[in-house]
Amino acid sequence: MNPFEFDYYWIKSKAPMFGAFAILFVSCGSPEPSSDVANSVAAQTPMNVLNAAILERPNDPISYHDRALWKMEQSNPQGAFDDWGLALRADSGFAEAWEQQADMLFQMQKYEESLAKLDGCLKHAPESTPCLLKRAEFAIHLQQFEEAFQYLNDALRMDNQLHEAYWMKGKIYAMTGTNDKALSSYQTAIEVNPEFYEGFITLGIFLAEQSDPMAEEYYRSAMELSPLAVEPAYNLAMFYQNAQRLDESIELYQKILNIDPENATASFNQGYIHLEYRAEYDSAVYWFSEAIERLPYYHQAFFNRGLAYESLGMTAAAIEDYGRALRIKPDYTVAARAKERALLEQ
Repeated sequence: MNPFEFDYYWIKSKAPMFGAFAILFVSCGSPEPSSDVANSVAAQTPMNVLNAAILERPNDPISYHDRALWKMEQSNPQGAFDDWGLALRADSGFAEAWEQQADMLFQMQKYEESLAKLDGCLKHAPESTPCLLKRAEFAIHLQQFEEAFQYLNDALRMDNQLHEAYWMKGKIYAMTGTNDKALSSYQTAIEVNPEFYEGFITLGIFLAEQSDPMAEEYYRSAMELSPLAVEPAYNLAMFYQNAQRLDESIELYQKILNIDPENATASFNQGYIHLEYRAEYDSAVYWFSEAIERLPYYHQAFFNRGLAYESLGMTAAAIEDYGRALRIKPDYTVAARAKERALLEQ
């Protein structure tokens, strides 16, 4: 496995945007501006203003940083990256440039280069908490837990309100089986930042894995923070389904379809409830068909609809669906066995 496969979080740089630029407007009824005025207005483009600031203060990294941010707004990431490089040439301790370059390389999945930028940041700007947090995240993915704790503790010594640091400590504790400390760290993260959506999701998943009913509270908090998000509603629906609170589960799957009408899984799971828990085979066929309509290559939906058809005594339809599942996934063993069984029943 590639040690640089990331899958759960990346601390975003929070660089301030540069100041707005004044724009001169001329009303329709005004006299035509003189050529000197027109030239003066033309000279006041954002790029010209930024270039002038750099010429005036060539050793000021903020001037290059401002131009880099403007270039990002103009969809010129390479130009922005180069300007952050110039900012570092002006001042190698300018943390924002290290942070931005590391973030850009990470988003491009150039993980080793991103890691090198973070190490450069901590060498020249050791007070950068964003670099410490990002460096800790790399260490967690590489399972270098002691090193990760060191980065996180260094960051918290500078700012004890860094919810991301407590959250990542929780991740380490959970990964190493220290569940009580994991729970405490996750809870601290959302206490520090009650708007930390990812923290509530993580707590919900963590407690749901232990069948702790408190998972429901955290999923609902995440839903309140992001009412149009599918993830907490789906997680809570699955939590209810596993607890056989089926009406509540179905209600949430319906809510998901209201948010995201093309969500095939919400349809499939309703079919599964009707098939496996309630033996309501007509309803199961309906919902598996809805899932297939949304995702035509949903081999599990074809297979389960085949089971529902078979339970209704519609053997030919069941065989057809088992065959469709196998055409999509030829090594789908359970579908092959079901088809053989159904053929014998004819």
